[in-house]
Amino acid sequence: MDTFDRKVILMTVTVTAPTVPGLVQGGRIEHRKWLTGEGSPYLISDFLALHQWSWVADPRGSIHAASPDTRVYLGYAPDDPDADTWTIAVTGTAHGPGWKATFDRHAPVELVLDLLTAMHTRTTR
Repeated sequence: MDTFDRKVILMTVTVTAPTVPGLVQGGRIEHRKWLTGEGSPYLISDFLALHQWSWVADPRGSIHAASPDTRVYLGYAPDDPDADTWTIAVTGTAHGPGWKATFDRHAPVELVLDLLTAMHTRTTR
């Protein structure tokens, strides 16, 4: 029968939590409120008016908008079962391809607005 030397190794592990401003040990933790639901499309129409986009409504009640330079398209089709609720498309150039982002009816309108705002503030000329 083999004999093994066994050594006992003791290890201490200390776990610390990150410091959260305003958090008291044993106190209540405020939970984040996540964006859920469709939201109000009026947030988008306010943006379009403020930044001088042009838009039309088609007979189905969908909205089609173009940026002032006509390079960006925004489509809103809340009642069209064959289309995404929101579509943002940018036309390509000789230097780069265009792209398209779509959002279904359950996407928060704030996400669409955030993308439009980012595009507007980060535009290069």
